[in-house]
Formats: sequence, C-alpha cells, structure tokens
Amino acid sequence: MQSILSIGDKVDIEINGLGHSGEGVGRYQNIAVFVPGALSGERVRVRIKQVKKSFARGELVEILKNSTARLEPTCKYYQHCGGCQLQHLDYQAQLAHKRTVVQSALQKIGGLPDVTVLPTLGMKDPWHYRNKIHLQVKEQKGRIKLGYYAEGSYELVAGLAGQTCLLVQQEINQVIVTLEELINEYKLTPYHWGKKEGLLRHVMIRRGSHTGQCMVVLITSPEKWPTAKAFSQTLIARHPKITSVIRNINNNPGRVVLGRENQVLSGKEYIEDELGGLKFNISASSFYQINPLQTEVLYRKAMEYAQLTGKERVIDAYCGIGTIALYLARYAAEVLGMEIVPAAVADAKKNARLNGLTNVKFLQGAVEKLLPSMAKELKPDVVILDPPRKGCEKEVLTAIAQAKVPKVVYVSCDPATLARDLGVLDKLGYQTLQVQPVDMFPWTGHTECCVKIERVKG
Repeated sequence: MQSILSIGDKVDIEINGLGHSGEGVGRYQNIAVFVPGALSGERVRVRIKQVKKSFARGELVEILKNSTARLEPTCKYYQHCGGCQLQHLDYQAQLAHKRTVVQSALQKIGGLPDVTVLPTLGMKDPWHYRNKIHLQVKEQKGRIKLGYYAEGSYELVAGLAGQTCLLVQQEINQVIVTLEELINEYKLTPYHWGKKEGLLRHVMIRRGSHTGQCMVVLITSPEKWPTAKAFSQTLIARHPKITSVIRNINNNPGRVVLGRENQVLSGKEYIEDELGGLKFNISASSFYQINPLQTEVLYRKAMEYAQLTGKERVIDAYCGIGTIALYLARYAAEVLGMEIVPAAVADAKKNARLNGLTNVKFLQGAVEKLLPSMAKELKPDVVILDPPRKGCEKEVLTAIAQAKVPKVVYVSCDPATLARDLGVLDKLGYQTLQVQPVDMFPWTGHTECCVKIERVKG
C-alpha cells in the first residue's frame, strides 16, 4: 500500500507525545510522524524527510501553536550540534517525560503495566555536570579545531575552544582552549578519514570532580610523532591541573574511538577521584560514570534496594572498575565482581587495594559464562545487574532464577532493554517492585534507572 506522504511534503500536525529520544510524535491521517524539536501539545508545520511503511520523519518548519513548556535553548549551537536533544524543554517537564518513557517501555515491551515508577530524580543545577568529553579534530580555514560533529554528519559544528559546552565541567572547557592552541602551535596533522593518513584522530579529556586532576588522551594513528614528549610537557606546564597525558594508538580503519595501546607521555597513567567516600584510580580506557553528583544518587538508591545488613553475599555483574562493588562491600559480608574487559578488572583490583577492602574479589570474563557456576557456588543473597546498553544476555537472567537469588537490583541506561529483561525475569518468577529513574544526563534524551526486584516463587 502506497503511503499518502511523500518526501518534501509540507503538512500541519498536532504533537501528542515525545519519543524516547525526545522527538515530537504526531499523526497525519493515522501515520506516525516523528519531528525533532517539536513538543507535546504543539501544532507544527513539518517538511517530510523520510517515509517508511508505518511512519515518517519530518523537519520542523514552523511552530503554529507553542507549548507552555517550551524554552529558548541556552546554547547557540543547539539546533545543529546533536549533543543535547531537550534544551528546548523546561527541565521539570524533561523529568516528567523521562518517567513516562520508562512507564511506556515497561508496558509495551515488558508487559508490566502495573509497576510503580517513581518521579525522576533530577539535579538542582543541571549544567556543567560531565566529567568527560570526546572531541573531533578537523581543519577549518587553515586552523585545526576541536569540537563536535553536527548530528548525523561528519561536519564540525564549531570549534569548542573559546566556546563553552554547557554540559561539560568548566575546567574541561578551559583545557580545551589550551589544547587547541598547542595543537596548532605544534602543527599536528588531523587524521584524514578518506585518505587514511594523518596523526590526530580524536581527543578525550577526563576530570576527577573531587580532586580536580585532568587527563588528556590524544588518540592517534601509529605514525611517528617526534614532538610527543615536548607537546605533553608544554601542555602540563600551561595547565598544571593536567596530571596525565596519554597517547592512545588506534589503527582501526573505522571510527571506534580508542585503540588497544596506551603510552604515557607525561604524568601518571591514571587520574584519581573520590566517589561516595571511596578513592578510585581511573585510566584512559576505564568506564567511569559521567555525572558524579547523580552517580551518588543512583548508588544510594541501589544500596536502599539491596537492603544490606552486613551478612549478605553479593554478586556485581558487569562491574567495570568496581565502583558499585566497592560501594556495597562496606556494608556486605562478601562481594564478587564480574567484568569482561581485562583492563577494567585490573583497575577494580587496584581500587579495592586502594580502599583497603579485602572482602571483595573480581573475576575477568563474560558474565553469561561466569554467573551460572558462580551463582550456584556462592549462593548470593543479592545480584546487582549493571549491563551495557544492550541489556543482559538471557543466560544471565536464567542463571539468577536457577540459583533462586532472593533479591536483584538492576541499574540500566536503556529503558527499552531494561523493560525486555524485566519481562523475562517476571516469567522466571521475579517481581519488579519499584523503578527509580535518575536523570544522569540533563538536556538529553537518556534515562538511567535503578530497579528493585524480588523472587516470588519457591
């Protein structure tokens, strides 16, 4: 059946909801139309950009009737950058939207319409929260610039040096200015993705929010870089808060950011930070939560749901560098962390020693392979699940049920895969008691959740 819409058509539609990425959703003669930048309650004029069998995507041309929740975006690059999706929406309305996204996923994907989803926990000051930034490198008008690509393209929106990314901690914005100046002084060549030649592919900056220590990671091709040491020493001299300069060598022809090899050019191979009263060493390749204030909110909720008394055996699946495992180890009898990334496991072991915690151990390997045997052997009282965006493998959920684990706490960064996994656990005899959304990424469409789950059969 041919669609009544064609590419290039202009149509007027009522927006009656927001999609999971924050785009407006309306209908034109029973065809769903997704419109980035439009808000629920608005009437808009749209130019159709894509037509599929059951839906279409459109470009916002004109707002015919405004939502009362609409804001003027603070960032002048907002319309083009793509780093934020919701700067045009009032913050309290964002929090309500994220709760609705979770409720909708639980109902439509998980088949769980009656689960209690609490109001989203937001930030008092939802700006400058990111402790890490990943920048593209490109030459523009004879000058090398660091910045973000425009959404859906490889075009640099604008150089960030001299500008301020409103999501990034201010100290990182200051480092960007110094770094761009030096890249141009030393005439580092940006990597040309078409020709597969040039030195500098990406730049990553991390900051310890409590310590103020900064790490600069220069992701390069393997070509020779004779001025590397001089560059790094000059960078630290100009910006004393930088305590670590790393060269990451990446020969992958694709756009995967980090390669396997790290070389310390100046300073240490890690930066130090504190979280929830614990100390952590964070290396270039470590996963570490982006928003430190909200991470503590999230972990306190995980602690509340785990209901630890000091006697419990806990398994932390997908443990990364051990942040949740170590956070809980102070209140449990024994904690076992599992993680597939060898470097993360090495960091987790170091972090346990750094904090003097001897009741926590870490195993390296795929969770779906480790958990079935370890759950039978350890007989955990609580399992913490904190998987990547794709969610848990079914073997992981089945192993929990077979071991009859009494309590599960699920930390998720994707409501859709969370809902899918909760639906599976429901069929395996587990009840989802409560879901707490936490706004880890204000002004974006991302939603984090912490979930309380208990076994109800056998």
